[in-house]
Amino acid sequence: MIFEVFTMSNIHSDKRINELNQLGGFNKANGLKIVDWGDGRATLRVDLSASHLNPLGLVHGGLYLTMLDVALAMCGSYQPAPDELLPGLTLSLTTQYLAPLRIDDGYALATARQTGGGKSVFFAVGEVVAPNGSVIATASGVFKIGRKSIS
Repeated sequence: MIFEVFTMSNIHSDKRINELNQLGGFNKANGLKIVDWGDGRATLRVDLSASHLNPLGLVHGGLYLTMLDVALAMCGSYQPAPDELLPGLTLSLTTQYLAPLRIDDGYALATARQTGGGKSVFFAVGEVVAPNGSVIATASGVFKIGRKSIS
């Protein structure tokens, strides 16, 4: 399984993914790292820290939602090199929370896959899993394909 072999120190073979993983902003502030991004699929990882905990000492559900939102928006917007990688935009996202994570779990992994769509909109499903493979949360949604904005 991909989450068994990936560590945050790994360098991705696609330099565009490495560049995205180095950017500041929302993803970096939440610890999201792109593990894999290809045609119709995406995988993200977050190494858990105290900043991810809710007042009960569990990983906050907002982290799972964030991971799913980003991974699902990415999976239908992949472009082969040398084109720029631009995630899609979320139009609708439905999330189900199934189990908690604790900081001792170490990390969470979100995987997403495109299930359909057309030229400008796509559908995707995904899940967040614990290191032991148990499903923590699932989601499905509708997304607009990522494009460079025209100013």
